[in-house]
Amino acid sequence: MKTDSTYRELHGYHHARSFRTDVQAVSDSIIYNSKSKEMTMFSNPIVWNNKQQILGEEIHVFMNDSTIDSVRVINQSLLVEQIDSVHYNQVASKEMYAYFEKGEPKKNRAEGNVIVAYYPFDSDSTLIGLNYSETSDMWIYMKDRKMNHLWQPAGTGTIYPVAMIPADKMYLPTFAWFDYIRPTSKDDIFIWKAKKAGTELKPTIRKAVPLQKLNQIKRK
Repeated sequence: MKTDSTYRELHGYHHARSFRTDVQAVSDSIIYNSKSKEMTMFSNPIVWNNKQQILGEEIHVFMNDSTIDSVRVINQSLLVEQIDSVHYNQVASKEMYAYFEKGEPKKNRAEGNVIVAYYPFDSDSTLIGLNYSETSDMWIYMKDRKMNHLWQPAGTGTIYPVAMIPADKMYLPTFAWFDYIRPTSKDDIFIWKAKKAGTELKPTIRKAVPLQKLNQIKRK
């Protein structure tokens, strides 16, 4: 047997959970391929890293030996970073990518219909306000496992001082914080914690491909 071409594929169905000290995850089903070092999660998947949570309709996690290398989130992507019990940095988009170096988060990219609620701090770690913006593309750069700064092309946005932050801007329409179902230890993976009713994602319905031939088009 040519061992360099041998690999394993693990399939886990219904109430899948995984735990590592640097990353935790839950989903309805999960597939891991040892050759591509890719873990694919389906149906309401969520991945946590420290105080960050990322979710979407489908999540692909790529490993580099024993550490996480990158994450791709497809459809209804949402990245949430907890600042305290009230304030959360949030990024919602169609797709999202997260990149790591030696297991540490370095940068994220959001693509398509990007909406951001971001809380900047000054040099004295004092909360400045809320930066609420909408754009088509965004890069989020990390430092010490926290959002450090953002880059985006032309878009629309408003910076609200702390005392003038509108209540309806503090949380994005798709905001959700699922820390209560997060596996917190290796023994915790044997306990399934369900989401609260009504918080599950509804899969995006893909439109039919347009007709490509003239003879397929019905003329009036």
